[in-house]
Amino acid sequence: MASVVDDHLLLDLLCGTAHGWLAEEATSAAIYTTSSWYCRVASAVEHGTGQGALSRRVASLPDDEQRSVRSHLGALPDAYGLIGPRTLVPVMASLRTPRHLNFLGAEALALAVLTESTVAVRTNSPPLRDACEALHVDYRVIDAD
Repeated sequence: MASVVDDHLLLDLLCGTAHGWLAEEATSAAIYTTSSWYCRVASAVEHGTGQGALSRRVASLPDDEQRSVRSHLGALPDAYGLIGPRTLVPVMASLRTPRHLNFLGAEALALAVLTESTVAVRTNSPPLRDACEALHVDYRVIDAD
């Protein structure tokens, strides 16, 4: 099965610090992320102040790891799938979920529906979790440890 990973998990993969379930998944299944989550990681790397959770993580990386992540963001490795808005927006608009999803959640869920993927996140989102449950999409919260 494939997985849709959030911004924090994408950063783990790009840094090579993914472990446990995520590391195994990355070697045995397709990994996707959304344009929004990819943009959030890229913004944290390029413009982060160290105040937000992502930019704080990036700022704490050794210089060589920061350079490595920056080079991956310039050209996201082919190992990570990225499907654009021409395909996702119609699916996003057609989602029927018990609670309203914000753009980030709708984009992730639409991508998971299209790719028959698990949604994997670092931070639990009850609206996204409930929407995944309603649409029979696997949902996983991956701890930082």
